[in-house]
Amino acid sequence: MRSVLNLGLILALTLTVISCAKPPTQEMDAAQAAIDAAKAAEADVYAPDTYRQATSALSDARSKVEQQDYEGAKTSAESAKQLADRSTSEANTNKQQTRDEAQAIINRVASGLTDARSSLGVAPRGKGADGDLDQLNSDLGQAEASLGDARNSLSTSKFKDALTQARSADGKLSQVQNAVQMAMQKIEEWKKNNKPWFEKL
Repeated sequence: MRSVLNLGLILALTLTVISCAKPPTQEMDAAQAAIDAAKAAEADVYAPDTYRQATSALSDARSKVEQQDYEGAKTSAESAKQLADRSTSEANTNKQQTRDEAQAIINRVASGLTDARSSLGVAPRGKGADGDLDQLNSDLGQAEASLGDARNSLSTSKFKDALTQARSADGKLSQVQNAVQMAMQKIEEWKKNNKPWFEKL
């Protein structure tokens, strides 16, 4: 009789444990909500590594639920939420830094383009560098177009695109500035070599 009672007690305890073991729905819902918030904060763009870890942890939690490893699923879901929250914070910080860097480059390039355009505007024609000056005007136009794109991206909060476009404009401007100096040297050499004979005396 006692053995039957013991067996009944063991079965009852087993059923109790099994009935208490449930999927960590609350933790998984919280993790999914955190990942959705991270996505809305563009963590996939500005904090891709941490965001990817968060989504991977949630996938792992779902896999463990299918295997009925509910404790493991709960741990993975909690990890996913923590990683998602961290990716949101990182994204907000990186987004602001990207915006500030893009704005600084835009300001610097805008000033440099104005100076370069002025230099090209006063460069004398017919002095052996006309082809160079035409090419430089074309390059300067490309830099101005990239700068315009960067400003548009910045105004629509596409900060990563704005930074890429601003850097492109900056690189093109640097090429133009160096080439302007070479063109001016070529003009000065042309002037020197084509002085009237009496100025060479």
